[in-house]
Parts: sequence; C-alpha cells; structure tokens
Amino acid sequence: MTHANYNRRFRSKKQGTSRTAPRKLVSFELGNVNYAVPIEKVQRVVKDFNPYGFLDSGQSLVRHQEELITLINLSKIFPSSRSIADCNYLIVCSLNKSDRLGIPIPEMPKILEIGEESFSEIPELYRQQQLPPVIEKLIRAPDGSEVFYLNLDLFSQPNI
Repeated sequence: MTHANYNRRFRSKKQGTSRTAPRKLVSFELGNVNYAVPIEKVQRVVKDFNPYGFLDSGQSLVRHQEELITLINLSKIFPSSRSIADCNYLIVCSLNKSDRLGIPIPEMPKILEIGEESFSEIPELYRQQQLPPVIEKLIRAPDGSEVFYLNLDLFSQPNI
C-alpha cells in the first residue's frame, strides 16, 4: 500500500518558464520619434531650466541645486528635435560619480516597463544612414510604437 503523500512528494514539478523582470525606462518624444533611457541612470526631471554657456558644438550648461549639468547637443543626436528653447523639461542623468548629462525635452517623460523580448537590434542598413552610436537598440513598446533605446555610457565618448 502506498502512502498518499508518496505521489505528491515524488511527482516531477512542472517546468515553468523563467521570466525576467521587466526593465523600467524613461521614455520621451522628440519630433515624432520616441527614445528611452534606463531609469537607473535618471536622477531627476527638472521643469523650467535656464541653459547658458553655449558652445559651437551645440552643448551648453545648466546649474541646478548647485550642480553643473552638461546639456547635450539635441540636433546632433536627435535629428528630429526642436530647439532647446522649445524644451520645458530636463532629464538629468548620471554618467559616472561626478558627470551629469541633461537631455532637454518639450514634454514630461513617461515610464515604460519593457521585457527583454521587446528589445531588438537595429537593422544594419538603417544604422548605416549615419545613426548616432548612442542609439543602441530598438524597442517595441506595449502600445505598439517603436522606441529607440539610448546607451548613456556612449555620451562620454569624444565623438558624440
């Protein structure tokens, strides 16, 4: 006679699919193109900022809470972007312990939760059309739209 717990104890467990936790991203729109950065890199979003110290490269500075933040040249990275004067918000990102990068945007950013299966490589033919190297992946958002994923670590390279 077999004990009732015998079958339950030695039954093989169902092999569940292992799901990775979705990644949280901060998403914003420039022109009609959507971009996203990892939420871990975002320190804060600032409303109403005053850039100064414009360089020929298009970069400038902002001082916020006694911290200097370098603003990126929007037209070099985001070809469909507006001028910095049209931007009401600033996404402040950390590149390392001391460097802060500001991304000026016209509207409040959104938070996306995206699974790894939604990330894909950018087709090589498209990449050859002088796509900035900071645009690393393509993401299919839950609403069906396409979002360019930005690798913020590449902003610290001299050719950007």
